[in-house]
Amino acid sequence: MDVCLEGGPIYRACYRVLLERGQELESSDDRPCHMSVGFDFFPACVQAELVRCSAGERLAMPVTADLAAFGPHDPVLIHMVPRVDFPRDIEVKPGALVEFSVGTDDSAARQVLEINDGQVKV
Repeated sequence: MDVCLEGGPIYRACYRVLLERGQELESSDDRPCHMSVGFDFFPACVQAELVRCSAGERLAMPVTADLAAFGPHDPVLIHMVPRVDFPRDIEVKPGALVEFSVGTDDSAARQVLEINDGQVKV
């Protein structure tokens, strides 16, 4: 624990999120991010384990995509995106992870599910 801000502890952590096959989904790129317990930066199950760790300790834990991390599968979140909307330098194939702009300052990763007739299901 590094500091207290507004009554809650602030932690610094470097992290990597890997898929079961070992493909990296997200990373802090070895730059520590700051996290307050109780906020949604990390899933609650990860926060619960992090607060039990000592400074410098490494933590590796499986986190399922269901309620533990992102919530139940929601078919409303599946979209068809025209292939031409993807940057040319991105390899678009089933299973690939692609990053999209969300709003003005955020981005979100999506997985390519299938490609049909110039349309990409993510």
